[in-house]
Amino acid sequence: MIKKLTLSTLLLCGSGLGMAEDINLTSVGISDATNLPVMTIKGVKDATVYSSPSNTAATRFEAETLEVPQSTQTINSALIEDIGAVDVRDILKQVPSAFVGHTRLAPFTSFSWKIRGFDASVTRNGFRQLYFEDVDQSALSNIDRVEIIKGPGGAVYGKEGLGGSIQMVTKRPEKEFKGSAHVSAGQYNTRVGGFDLSGALGDSGVGVRLNGELERSGTFVKHQDIDRDNISLTTTWDKGGPVRAFLLAEYQRRETMPNPGLPVTGTVLSNGVAKANRKTYLGEPNVDYLNTWSPLIQAWLEFDVAENWTLSPRYQHFEFNVSQQQMRLRGPVVGDPTSVTRRGRFDFHEQDKTDTVQLELKGKFNVGLTSHQILFGGEVNNHRYTGNWFNYVNATVPSINVLNPIYQSSPPAISAVRQTFSGTVDTAETYVQDLIGIGDKLDVLVGLRHSRVEIDSEFNGDLTPGQNDSSTSYQVGAAYRFMPDWAVFAGVGTGLSVDNIVGSISATGATFKPEKSKQHEIGIKHQSGNLSGSLSLFNIRMENVATADPNDPDFEVQTGEQRSRGIEFEAGWQATPNLYLTGGAAYIDAEITKSNNGDLGNRLGNVAHVQANMWGNYRITPAVNFGLGANYVGKRYGTISNTYELPAYTTLDASLAWRIDPKLKAELFVKNIFDKTYYTGNNNFAVYPGEPVTAYARLTVDF
Repeated sequence: MIKKLTLSTLLLCGSGLGMAEDINLTSVGISDATNLPVMTIKGVKDATVYSSPSNTAATRFEAETLEVPQSTQTINSALIEDIGAVDVRDILKQVPSAFVGHTRLAPFTSFSWKIRGFDASVTRNGFRQLYFEDVDQSALSNIDRVEIIKGPGGAVYGKEGLGGSIQMVTKRPEKEFKGSAHVSAGQYNTRVGGFDLSGALGDSGVGVRLNGELERSGTFVKHQDIDRDNISLTTTWDKGGPVRAFLLAEYQRRETMPNPGLPVTGTVLSNGVAKANRKTYLGEPNVDYLNTWSPLIQAWLEFDVAENWTLSPRYQHFEFNVSQQQMRLRGPVVGDPTSVTRRGRFDFHEQDKTDTVQLELKGKFNVGLTSHQILFGGEVNNHRYTGNWFNYVNATVPSINVLNPIYQSSPPAISAVRQTFSGTVDTAETYVQDLIGIGDKLDVLVGLRHSRVEIDSEFNGDLTPGQNDSSTSYQVGAAYRFMPDWAVFAGVGTGLSVDNIVGSISATGATFKPEKSKQHEIGIKHQSGNLSGSLSLFNIRMENVATADPNDPDFEVQTGEQRSRGIEFEAGWQATPNLYLTGGAAYIDAEITKSNNGDLGNRLGNVAHVQANMWGNYRITPAVNFGLGANYVGKRYGTISNTYELPAYTTLDASLAWRIDPKLKAELFVKNIFDKTYYTGNNNFAVYPGEPVTAYARLTVDF
């Protein structure tokens, strides 16, 4: 709820404001300017705006950052472009409390993303995603901004996201024709090309945006290439009447190798073993492959049912398809510490399909001294999955020497029986959110979501008893604006997830309940024309964690608990007309607080006590910009078992951009300038290496 027009609001509405340039209020979204005084806004000529005074991260409607009583952060397309982001991992580097996960060379990176110590969910335009980001981590050509909600957001997005949510907001059509194309080339035979076309079809009210990207690249890992394609078509219809329409169709495809990583022993645990080269591929390049592809469709209508009230039916369909043959690392060979044993799968196939229907009613109204921005909604989600594979016969899988690998020309023997799995997850939810303004300074946010989940699954023909659960997530908090640009806030929010309990049962045959999390948070925020940021203290507890059954070690019981608490700071600052800085730091204390597994007190895997990031963009001349960024990750355990520790590391990235003319820009990016060697933990047997020093150039033409 924007209660008043401020200078900072106008400055952050767009980019490229000219020095002493008059701004037409209608052009920045204020339709009734007749009663406002004429004003001249003085801005930085050709400045790029990296921050926004509002987002949809913690609400299902647009809200001012200072009004929302929860930490959020937005990384917009300008920042994504200027840091030279190659994949989602590069974007998450800008979030102090995020574990950015493995590199895109790992098979399924999104499973490793964390916020504030716990798993992060992914949504796209308000729809939950499952596996879609795993098809192509680098499909950024249609991303307008990434909004981060820090802490559980079950009342906003439903199940999944015990530590936070990553909200992908896609690009919309432009009113005037606009087009661009880009090509990139660099180390490891990197070759990328893409385009973006947008405009309106006459006065029909129809807007169209078509964009996509194609990559045919090598990587720093020998024998591993990446071939990927993504294309997106967005159409909107708005004639200025009471009905508006939106349609998004996307397709993503990726072909690469299922990189098994490097062995823990000999990499981060020396034990007298020579260290494996981070460029080594320890699968079977003549046998292995990983192919993923997915179509996605989103569509919705908006009906103006009354003044300040809209009704919106919404629909999403997406698929996740994967075909692969893979090796996985196990322990070192007895008597030969330079070799590692392996296991594997042959002819693996999985297909997931998800259909989601939402109906939302949004409105604004006043009652006495209070204003309300409210939403009522319902959602039905049906997820179906099926898969099958053959195991390699373990006795026939050869070990591999990590210092001098010798590859096989044909696959090992496979088992006689094909393994199968399938199932459905049906979710029905109702939810409500109300952002209540009390006077000019106090805002209260209340949200409830009731979820009913029904799970049916089978493995090798054996049915798991149906798992049915009904849970309610909530969100309540308040923000007090003690100065026009400052607010203090406090809130409580909960989340739930069923990902880790599908198919799980106890020794008594009882099914498991969804995992749940709860966050308490207090903090302070600032939002003005040249500075934005927040400082917060948080405490998250996760319950219903599966832990060993003390009476039967072959089963588990849900008596475990994990806790993550800490402090997080992030800010963006237009320090001078030519210098922009953004960065932050987080301290996270994440550990197991209840368990029967003998791991009480263990640190959570891949969660450092301290993380920090900084990025700056300096305009050397009106046409030349220099960027420099640093990312620090403290030492942490690779897995929750705490069997090995990963050392701290700092990477430094740089960029140089030259605006050759108004329609042509050349850029150079260098990642990990000092070639720092670092790793992320995967499991108790393997780690993934980070990327070495990498350089590439990009040429963009606008037309």
